[in-house]
Amino acid sequence: MTLRHAMSLIAATMLILLAPLAVAEEPREVEWKELMPMGWKPKMPDFSSFFHDPTTPAAAQDEDAPVVEALDDTLVSIKGWLVPLEWGMDALKEFLFVPWFGACIHVPPPPPNQIIRVTLEKGVPEREMFEPQQLTGRLRTERSESELALAGYRMEGALTRRLD
Repeated sequence: MTLRHAMSLIAATMLILLAPLAVAEEPREVEWKELMPMGWKPKMPDFSSFFHDPTTPAAAQDEDAPVVEALDDTLVSIKGWLVPLEWGMDALKEFLFVPWFGACIHVPPPPPNQIIRVTLEKGVPEREMFEPQQLTGRLRTERSESELALAGYRMEGALTRRLD
């Protein structure tokens, strides 16, 4: 084997071994409107029951809101706000991620296709709870219910970064 052939073989081997590193998946930056199917319109809340009986909820969440199935198992990055599902911790490890501040606390909550249920190992420091965040992780089209709202999407093991 000549030196030239040996060098070519080494170069080809290096390319094969390093190829997975060169094609690392970059997260797709998405806007909240992309989590709603094209042409779908949210239902307007019905406040009529509230005027007849003030003890009933003023409006219910649009539970029939469809998700975008094509986004299942997609690595995404999205900006939004945290709504804690647990309290009294140094770091929030489970929360709803929503498009605007205060969503899910006010009535009605956003439709499920505008809510991502998030579970983290490390957690977000509680002092950053009221700060806008960038969430990056693998999006799943999985419905889950909490005391606050029904979520149409889920992320586990995601990363958060406080936006300045």
